[in-house]
Amino acid sequence: MRRYWGEAVVVAIALLVWLPRLSGSIDLRWDGGVYYLLGTSLAEGRGYRIPSEPGSPEALQYPPLLPVVVALHQWALGTTNPDVVAPWLRKSYAGLFVVYALAILGLARKYLRSGFAVMATALCLCQVMTVFLSDLLFAELPFALVSVIFVLVALNGNSARRPWLREMGSFAIASAGFLLRTAGLALFVAWVLEAFVRRRWGLGIARGALALVPVVAWQANVARVRASHEYAHPAYEYQRAPYQYYNVSYAENVLLTNPFRPELGAMDTRTLAVRAIANLPSLLVAVGESVSTRKGYWLRPLNLIQTGLLGRIVISKGVVFVPILIFATVVIIGLVVLIRRDAWLMVFVVLASLALTCMTPWPAQFSRYLAGVAPFLTICALLGFFHIRTALLDRGFLTASRIAVTGLLVLAFVLQAFVVAKIFRQRWKHEARTVGARSGQKDSPLFFHDRTWQAWEETAAWVSAHATSDVIVATSAPHFFYLRTGVRAILPPMEADPARARRLLETVPVSYVIVDKLDFVDVSRRYARPAVEGDPAHWQVVHAIDGTKIYGRGSSTE
Repeated sequence: MRRYWGEAVVVAIALLVWLPRLSGSIDLRWDGGVYYLLGTSLAEGRGYRIPSEPGSPEALQYPPLLPVVVALHQWALGTTNPDVVAPWLRKSYAGLFVVYALAILGLARKYLRSGFAVMATALCLCQVMTVFLSDLLFAELPFALVSVIFVLVALNGNSARRPWLREMGSFAIASAGFLLRTAGLALFVAWVLEAFVRRRWGLGIARGALALVPVVAWQANVARVRASHEYAHPAYEYQRAPYQYYNVSYAENVLLTNPFRPELGAMDTRTLAVRAIANLPSLLVAVGESVSTRKGYWLRPLNLIQTGLLGRIVISKGVVFVPILIFATVVIIGLVVLIRRDAWLMVFVVLASLALTCMTPWPAQFSRYLAGVAPFLTICALLGFFHIRTALLDRGFLTASRIAVTGLLVLAFVLQAFVVAKIFRQRWKHEARTVGARSGQKDSPLFFHDRTWQAWEETAAWVSAHATSDVIVATSAPHFFYLRTGVRAILPPMEADPARARRLLETVPVSYVIVDKLDFVDVSRRYARPAVEGDPAHWQVVHAIDGTKIYGRGSSTE
């Protein structure tokens, strides 16, 4: 039993963060709703389409592997009803999480002593974004697991007698990563560069040729959709506008200066490089947060201490960047250690992932994007801690080494435990529970589900009760709306000119516009509200709940 103590610890941690939330449906907000609907379309034999949209357009942003997983669940259960399928998806993600924990531990042991390997695994599993993203029907958890397995297989020395088996296994797993997330391209890049840096030119070329197969296949599908008559003649005028991030290719959306402010225009090669450079500070902060916690959670205990002892806040909130940047520096030190050990595959996976993340226009999403490489970052962090400890010991600073390393690790674990406990408390509060929009829908607690979300769900229930079969709704959460109500929904047009936005809404035609108070994106407040409020003769508030308003058009208000 002593031999497997590490496995017992990490499985216990995985179960500890999953058992309190094993029941209920997986979270289908944001991208989760899109993945579910794409899976439904596949399961029903309609192709790779978004059925919540008018015309059910072909999808081309997300690679199809996660929707295929959803479709397999639906086929096995004999239904596409999310009330039946979503709870089983939650259980599947719980199982993936346990496997993920063991895979991280296996990888960490290749670079760290057992105790440090367990710490690295725990640091990854208890990070708030790891816990949160594992609760969503997102590709992050499956992709992170695939990434770890890819490195484990590619480094497997037991396959030396049959290297072709290891190579084909690595290719298959990297392909799965790419088909889960476009960011899986980093796995292929690392795989090819690892061969080149070892001067195995033929192997590198062969790997590059293999890597092109899934990448070119997916891009060929994207090109086919874009060249189709359906794409050129969408169901409504702005359905394929570059800012319609669910309906266009990832590349087209990312090349906008700001996809949530499309009026700023598109980028060229020079401005893309400027964006990448400007994103470096945010990326460094995200690296530090990935091995500790988000900066907002660093700030809360600091403010509690100040108000408790001093009765007021005297230390600037900018001080939270100090520990975050210390953790980021420790990760960089660990990365240097890997380079010195010639662990090039790990190094290139991290660097390629950071480079891809840095080119995106959403710094606020960096912590999410780095979730796929969080295991590698935490291994680097523990390598960095171990290197600092060794360096201090070599110079005779025994006490200093213990205080420095132990203190930072204890701080990280205490803060993570505090944050995880906090989000679980919030999850089980009454206001964190969803409000069923259709008869029979179950009340299910979710993370980061506040009153603004509940108000939105209540407005969805109101529309569901009043809508006819031909109604179309504009909302910032259209896919989740469709899953809850069965009513077709679209994103509102992101047009700076209210008159043009109003014209686009009316030509769809949209019957209701929901102007919400949700924090994650404010497109309904920025673009839809000026459009409908600018024409009170045709658009009136027909229902309102805690600041979330439903505007009805024409006969919709009668």
